[in-house]
Amino acid sequence: MRNSIWLFLLLLLLTAGCDKNTIIHSYQPLENNQWERTDTVRFTLPALSSDDNCNMLIGLRVTNNYPYEILVMEVAQHYQHPVAHRVDTVYYRLADESGNLMKNGVNLYQYETQAVPLEQKKGQRGEVRIRHLMHKDTLPGIVDVGIHVVR
Repeated sequence: MRNSIWLFLLLLLLTAGCDKNTIIHSYQPLENNQWERTDTVRFTLPALSSDDNCNMLIGLRVTNNYPYEILVMEVAQHYQHPVAHRVDTVYYRLADESGNLMKNGVNLYQYETQAVPLEQKKGQRGEVRIRHLMHKDTLPGIVDVGIHVVR
């Protein structure tokens, strides 16, 4: 009986962690918690099994060391078979006018931007490349950059 309860709890835990709408949810750490202008963060997209309409959210993990109110990023999508490209500019407000980060946290704040349409078609493999478009070469306080692709 005791083993059955543990097995049930394990199965419940495993199914609770599944999200059928999430295709990929991945983060890349940035070296020294800063984002250099020359650093392009890359994510490989698996081939889709159907022509679903998908959206992509750009995720950020930021510390108190980020000195600006906004972050401007270029989000480039590149696909093969057939070849296709899409480039979006994403403006994201991280802090209010007083410089206070707009998420709760102690030392690390997590954000997800507005949805960017994903142009991937059934069977295509692709890559997403993200780089910052800020005037400064080095942005301190950016710990991770990620993507969350959902149906």
